[in-house]
Amino acid sequence: MGETVMMNALKSELLAAENILNTEYSFERAEPNYVRCLEIIGGNPEMRPQFSELLTSLFDAGLVSDEPLAFLMHVLRWSEVREWAEISIRQMPNPVATGRPLEKVIEAFGDDWENEEFYLMFSKK
Repeated sequence: MGETVMMNALKSELLAAENILNTEYSFERAEPNYVRCLEIIGGNPEMRPQFSELLTSLFDAGLVSDEPLAFLMHVLRWSEVREWAEISIRQMPNPVATGRPLEKVIEAFGDDWENEEFYLMFSKK
């Protein structure tokens, strides 16, 4: 499939997951969308730069929260996304007040991510 199709598919899954988080307040119900995101990303490794840009731009625009990004980074561990989050925090005028969502994304890079317990995918460890 084409690059535009893959980008739109990933964006659609992320926005659907965010809608679930905003309306049903359920990490578990958003998990199938995250799994589909991982399938899209895994099936198109050559598009990593475009996917990374999409993820960070959706977050920056307020279209997705920290949870979808944290889930994906817990699996993918993309260094460029971690670097983006760290730089974004450093550039904040008051990171103590406004940096927590990005801190959550950074924390997801660790093996002991606190939200891991909410997801079936990680219960098999």
